[in-house]
Amino acid sequence: MSFGSYTPRSVSQESVFDMGRLADLKRGAVDKPGGETEQKQVAKQFEALFLQLMIKRMRAATPKDGLFDSQQTEMVQAMTDEQLALQLADPGIGLAKSLLEHMQPAQSQTGGEPGAGQPEQGGRVGVSALLDVLRNNRPRDRAMAAAEGAPDHVVDFVSRMSNAANVASQQSGVPARLILGQAALESGWGKREILHPDGRTSHNLFGIKAGSSWSGKVVHVTTTEYVDGVPQKMVQPFRAYGSYEEAFADYAKLIGDSPRYESVTQSRNEIEAARNIQKAGYATDPSYADKLIQIMAQMRAAVMPSAFSDRR
Repeated sequence: MSFGSYTPRSVSQESVFDMGRLADLKRGAVDKPGGETEQKQVAKQFEALFLQLMIKRMRAATPKDGLFDSQQTEMVQAMTDEQLALQLADPGIGLAKSLLEHMQPAQSQTGGEPGAGQPEQGGRVGVSALLDVLRNNRPRDRAMAAAEGAPDHVVDFVSRMSNAANVASQQSGVPARLILGQAALESGWGKREILHPDGRTSHNLFGIKAGSSWSGKVVHVTTTEYVDGVPQKMVQPFRAYGSYEEAFADYAKLIGDSPRYESVTQSRNEIEAARNIQKAGYATDPSYADKLIQIMAQMRAAVMPSAFSDRR
């Protein structure tokens, strides 16, 4: 998938907890309080939320044997459960239909002043109320993550960079969590960024080197490269950007336009994509994929899934 060739996802492919999508729906509920499309979408997301929480509770109640329990298996299981909730919500279990029946009668009330307890402007209150429930019941947010002991630097990094990662995912076809995982790994969660001699950041979170085709600014720094599996220190030229958004866009173009990384953009999930990006030679570290998978597990455990809006 080339840069800028992203095809909009269907409803069934969207994240149940896509906060950007919920914000759009809420604006639509205010601008068009009687909009049937907005009501259906809100009801469908509410049903998907209910299903995902139900699956999560059942999963938590299932005894673990310990044999196949690991960060990777739990991560894959969580991804599978999210997709299962979306698939179940497509035909639905009747909850969305019932919610619509409760929202729509309010629209038929015309004329006169709304009485006490009645919604103003048709179904506006009902839609907004459901949206608030969706927003307030997302699996994890910053406050919950902090309360459960999630590292502040993980929450802060994802909060600052997730929007740019989502855009890069849509442009390149690479899972957003993997993109952010690479940025976190290469920059030490933003604490070990590549700097100009005067201390300014280069905004290069991905450790992208400046080859002969690069005509932009360059920063030379000492880095660790693995030669025949042995780490060696050497000075390398790296690309410098004017902003983090530029860095994410350049990453998307680099990966999305290169046949070398086609296996990454075509991967079925982020773990497979992590394995494939190492095989494609993005980094010389023989443990690169394992480190990415561990970082992605940290992000999944500490930060709400709504922070990521993949291309799938």
